[in-house]
Amino acid sequence: MTIREIRNELERIYKERKSWNGAKGPFTEPAIRQRELILIKQQILYRIEDTKLLKDKTEESFNLTLYKIINDY
Repeated sequence: MTIREIRNELERIYKERKSWNGAKGPFTEPAIRQRELILIKQQILYRIEDTKLLKDKTEESFNLTLYKIINDY
């Protein structure tokens, strides 16, 4: 995953988060899980970007694996 791909994916997440209507609820359990996964994806993408800049291949590989698992979920 390149820096450009990471930033594109982050842009998609930012757009998704903007569409959230705040705390108008109650939320269903699936909606809560979806939002949690989106926030976790965002955090992992930040980690991947950082490890790429630091050239830490082990940590990058670990985070890429986590990202793939969450995307496949």
